[in-house]
Amino acid sequence: MTPQSASVRYPAPGLHTGDSAHNASTFMGHPTGLFLLFFVEMWERFSYYGMRGILVLYLTTPQNGMRNPPTGAPPGFNPGAGWSDAVANTAYGWYTGLAYLAPIIGGMIADKLIGTHRSMIVGGLLIALGHIMLGVCGTPMIEHGPYNMTVFVFGLALIVLGTGHFKPSVSVMVGQLYQQGDPRRETAFGIFYMGINLGAALQVYVVGTLGELVGWHWGFGAAAVGMLLGLAAYVALRPKLISNIGLPPENSNGSIAGLFLPIGVVIAAFVAYGFHVGALQKFDKFVSQAWFVGVAAGLALAWATWFTIRQKSVDRGPVASIFIFMLFNAVFWLSFEQAGSSINIFTDRDTNRMIGGFQVPTTWFQSINPWLIIVFAPITGVMWTWLSQRRSNPSQPYKISIGLIFVGLGYLFMVWAAMQAADGRKAAMWLIAANYFVATVGEIVLSPTGLSYVTKAAPKEHTSLLMGVWFISSFIANLGAGKVAAMVEPILEGKQRLPWHLASSPDGPNTQADFFLLFVITSCSAGLLIFAFGPLLKRLTAGRDT
Repeated sequence: MTPQSASVRYPAPGLHTGDSAHNASTFMGHPTGLFLLFFVEMWERFSYYGMRGILVLYLTTPQNGMRNPPTGAPPGFNPGAGWSDAVANTAYGWYTGLAYLAPIIGGMIADKLIGTHRSMIVGGLLIALGHIMLGVCGTPMIEHGPYNMTVFVFGLALIVLGTGHFKPSVSVMVGQLYQQGDPRRETAFGIFYMGINLGAALQVYVVGTLGELVGWHWGFGAAAVGMLLGLAAYVALRPKLISNIGLPPENSNGSIAGLFLPIGVVIAAFVAYGFHVGALQKFDKFVSQAWFVGVAAGLALAWATWFTIRQKSVDRGPVASIFIFMLFNAVFWLSFEQAGSSINIFTDRDTNRMIGGFQVPTTWFQSINPWLIIVFAPITGVMWTWLSQRRSNPSQPYKISIGLIFVGLGYLFMVWAAMQAADGRKAAMWLIAANYFVATVGEIVLSPTGLSYVTKAAPKEHTSLLMGVWFISSFIANLGAGKVAAMVEPILEGKQRLPWHLASSPDGPNTQADFFLLFVITSCSAGLLIFAFGPLLKRLTAGRDT
């Protein structure tokens, strides 16, 4: 799945040391506490990716019921919010983008004030409360009232804030289990990474199935159950396994941790009010203007150049390479994150999902990626080790190039599917699966290396800052993915035009095949570009990517 090197799904190595007394109790050669954190993270990712899988589907489902209801469903079954595709995809972009931005602030709160243990609990409770609010939206008293979507946005905001507290904390706590230099650390994050993907894979069979076959709000509520289950296990077992891990800094006793619950509720309520009065929509329109994007990009480039020049001569090349890799990393995730938006909508409306008399739920396709990662990521890890031993392991720019080219090639299957779906026909579901397979190969090659490279290449005094900037690039990529997905409707209606026409006359509007071809061109071009400059970029890394 997403959550990627720039994602909260691929945590950076912990920066703190563990206590050997608590490393004495082991399982599979690792501190037993690792598997407790594995379990908690699995349920948090269960809730996050459950939300990610059904968010756009719920928002775009008409208020008079699903477009393609399950076999035997009554008329008007499972109504949704009735938003346009463009508005829903924009909301999706803000939601997933902010889920990468919030951990920067949450991590600082944990480090400076309350510690990772308390921050994780605060985050988990806010996430669960957010999902409960999303479930409450389905009650008769609220569902048909004027405040339905205001309460819904309130729940979304709670989840984002909770993710900000939770994600950096649990990742750092994994690192805190090990002494500095412990060779088991890399393997530990590999195990933890499996928990992330296991939660992402399992959620579709609970959250997705309930959302599509029973009711959207049942799916939203089920995600809260998973989060609370993980927290309950953590609170019950922590005293025996990791009681000294995640404590607040020496100059703080962490007693103010409880205040961040009402603070989170107040901030979420403020966001919901902004939505209710139209302020959020105005803000989105303002920051989406071309001049604003241009000015922001110019300022970011100027700051990156200034920051690089200020470094020591031995650090300038590696720092410059970090900024360059961030740019290409953002291109990758902008393409990849269509999985939850434009690809999700295409799968739901334009794909033949029938097997026998059973219609495969749209959300089930979201499980292809994490299952593939669970199977192939360990194999890839062994392959990198084998290549390293033979001094043939590709350097960072070439891994990014491979990842970009693969995600671009995956969209060839989406182009094929869209061509099949022309004139009201349905595309074959194997084409959707093929896209996920090829894109996942690209993710496995590109994703786990990003944050690892930042920790190796950044000057020690600026590691945290550059890590935060890397997460900001993920925020931009995910927000951009939603904005690009919002272009589908205007493109199909002829309001926006692409310079190519695969399935229509040059004078007619573009098709979805044209839209998906956009990602083939941009991703493959970016991959070939970084490959062409690979020797220069490798010199910039100064050998720090090994």
